[in-house]
Order: sequence, then C-alpha cells, then structure tokens
Amino acid sequence: MGLRTALGLKAAKFRKRSPDPKFGVLSFGYENFFAFDEKLQRDGSYDINLGDNAQSIAARQLWRELLVDDEQIITVNRDTLSTYSGPPCLLIMNAVFFQQSFPVPPAIHPIFVGFRADADVISHNVAYFKRHEPIGCRDVATTACMMSHGIDAFTSGCITLALPPRIKEPTDGRLLVVYGSEFPSSVLPHIPTSLSEHCQIIYHRLPVAEFPVSRRTQLLAEAYERYLLDIYRETAAIVLTSLHHVAAPCMAMGIPVILCRLAKDDRFSFLEELTPVYTPDQFSSINWSPLPVDLSVVRENIRNLIAERRRLS
Repeated sequence: MGLRTALGLKAAKFRKRSPDPKFGVLSFGYENFFAFDEKLQRDGSYDINLGDNAQSIAARQLWRELLVDDEQIITVNRDTLSTYSGPPCLLIMNAVFFQQSFPVPPAIHPIFVGFRADADVISHNVAYFKRHEPIGCRDVATTACMMSHGIDAFTSGCITLALPPRIKEPTDGRLLVVYGSEFPSSVLPHIPTSLSEHCQIIYHRLPVAEFPVSRRTQLLAEAYERYLLDIYRETAAIVLTSLHHVAAPCMAMGIPVILCRLAKDDRFSFLEELTPVYTPDQFSSINWSPLPVDLSVVRENIRNLIAERRRLS
C-alpha cells in the first residue's frame, strides 16, 4: 500500500477552522430508519447494530492517542448531522452515510476516513466531496464510485482496523461464533469438533424499545459494545463471524478471524484484501487454524491520516 493510496494527502484541500474546535465522534440515533419504528409499533422492540458503536469506540481511541482531552471530544449524531448546530468540530466521517446527513453544516470540518455511501448519495453530493477531496473510503467499491464522479479518493479501510492489538492471548481461548441479523448457518456443520465443543455464541445486536434512540441509549449501546470487545479480546482463540464490525476490530486486536458470508458483498472489499471471505461453496475448505493478520501498516496509515488532516485543517 503506497503512501499516496494510504494517506491521500497530496491533493488535500482544507478549510481554516476556528480556534479551539471540538473533536467529533459519531453517534447513531437512527432518526430516519422508519422500518425500525414500524417494527417497534408492531413487535414492541427492534435491534440496533452494535457495529456502529465499534466505530465510535475506535474514533474516541484515535483522538485520545493524538492527545485530545476527553472534555474536547463530543458526539455528533450521524442521523441528524444536517441539522447540527453545535460548536465548530473536526469530525471523523467513518460510517455508512445516507442522504439525510446532507448538506453537512459549515461548522463540521470533516475528516474523511472509512467513509461509505451508496452511489446515489455520492452522485447527489459531488461538489461537497470535491471540496474535501481526497476522500478516504472504507472499501474499494466506494472508492471506485467516488472516482467515477471525478472525485479524488483512496481506500483507507475502517478505523476499527486501527484499534490497538491485545497484549496477550488467552491461555484457554475458545471459538466465538458472533452473528447479527443474518448468518450462514450452513457453516456450522463444518466446525471441527475440537472447536465446537469449546465455543460461545454471541448475538452482536442490542434490543431497544424506543424510536429514535435516545442519547442515554446510545451511551448504553457504546458501553455494551465495549464490553463485547473486551470479551473478544480476553477470551477468543478464533472468531467466526459474518459481520464487518466484528471481523475488523478483532483482526485489529490480533485475534484470528474466519469471515463467512451468504454471498459476496462489496462492503467487504477491503477486508477481502486482508483475509478470505468464505461463501457457502467454500465452507468445506475453510482454514480452521488461521493466523492473526498483521495490521500495523494499516493502523499507522489511519492514525497518520487523521493526525495530518487535523494539523492542516
């Protein structure tokens, strides 16, 4: 991975920021996820994706590594971003973004790293992205879409890949099977007995009973995600998952990961450069003794990118 691709600094365009800005970490209220509200009215609850909170944890960690005091760090709701009225803020734009987040107010000074959006969102906001290019994208597909619109872009990967590695492996680690809304259950018969007899199954979503998600529940979700990451760090010999924001943080922590999906998905196009993404036709050939992935270069590139964007903003 070359310096130009990894950092995307050559053609960077920055605006002068106000003195003493805040440093933003995304939160997720899901205000425009109306299917959640429908499910709440029908069933009394719905589940939210804790992978969103893994990104919040990683962003907070990166600001702290760059010696930002906690009192300077604020949360900014992705799902009401277009109506943000707080103080000037350097915001790490690592998430999947939807059209309701745009236009982004002038008080937000974006640091585009780990950004993803669908093609229609990109096409509707070309001028904004060009003002802030180069755009660091979460996956190869988003980078290609940006470039097809003449936007300078590169693939940074998700900032959860920059989480620090664990200090030591567990002495009696187990297989953790971590799933979300979808999981290819046909992989389960392929698990070797030596692993299946000593495994734990974890549901990586959080049930909630309000819409939208209040700030209190957002804090609860981030705390619960931190608790789960601690479990992965301290107990996992191997993690088997179909989830991007389980695979990426675990790889960053130095945990061997087996990533399985029902089908190929371009959201995983950068992770697929780092580790195999198995689909059902490949389950019989899974390597059940994977090694940890060395992410030291990816981690350093992400950290340097944010530090440089902060310095030049």
